Order: sequence, then structure tokens, then C-alpha cells
Amino acid sequence: MTKSGPPVVTPPLSTLKQKKRKVFHEHGKDSLELAVSIGKTQEDKALLKAERHHQPQTGQPRSERTHQKSRTKKKLEEVKATIANKRARLQREKIKRRKERSGPAVHQKSSPSSNAQDRAPRKRVSFV
Repeated sequence: MTKSGPPVVTPPLSTLKQKKRKVFHEHGKDSLELAVSIGKTQEDKALLKAERHHQPQTGQPRSERTHQKSRTKKKLEEVKATIANKRARLQREKIKRRKERSGPAVHQKSSPSSNAQDRAPRKRVSFV
């Protein structure tokens, strides 16, 4: 035999579900005040969040910050120009060295006999 626990007593549904009484406001005055107060708190939250994200930097007016951007752009352009000048100068030096190295010397072709003397004799194979 199995043991069973104490019997479970469930209260009737009417006691579990308490009825709430409806509250009617006179002419909607209270509900309008509630809506206005909720709107004000939401607006205050939004403004506070916007202020946190959009704080202007103290001590620097907006015009000076844009001026700094243009100053950095000018500096970048100067650096790019310096690099371009350096590359052009190196290219000219490279061309100059190439011209000096080759100079007025005429290319001399070595005769085939001198090349043959330098190399080992080639073995020939014939198939009969």
C-alpha cells in the first residue's frame, strides 16, 4: 500500500479572485493631472539623458573646435606634401645614379669563343 499525504484543500475561485472596484473620476480632471505629471517626468528624463550625451566642452567655443579641425587638415596636407617631395627627390637620385653607373660605356658583347672557354665542354649525345 502507498501512503498518501494529507488531503489538499483548495479555496473556492471566488475568494482567490478579489474584485476590484472601479473608481470614476469627476470630469476626467484627475486623469488629466496624472497624464500631465507623467509627461513632465518623461520629458525631464529625456532632457537629462540628452544633456549627458551632448555636453559642450567647457572653455572651448564651437568655432575654435572647427578651427582646430582645419588646422589638423592643414598639418596633414603639409605632411603629405613633404612625403611627396621626398619620394620625388629619391626618384631623381635613383635616376641620376643609374645614369652615372651606365655612363658613356658601350655595351660590349662577348664573343662566343670566350664564353665557350669559360664553360666546360658540352657533351653531345646521338641516337642511332
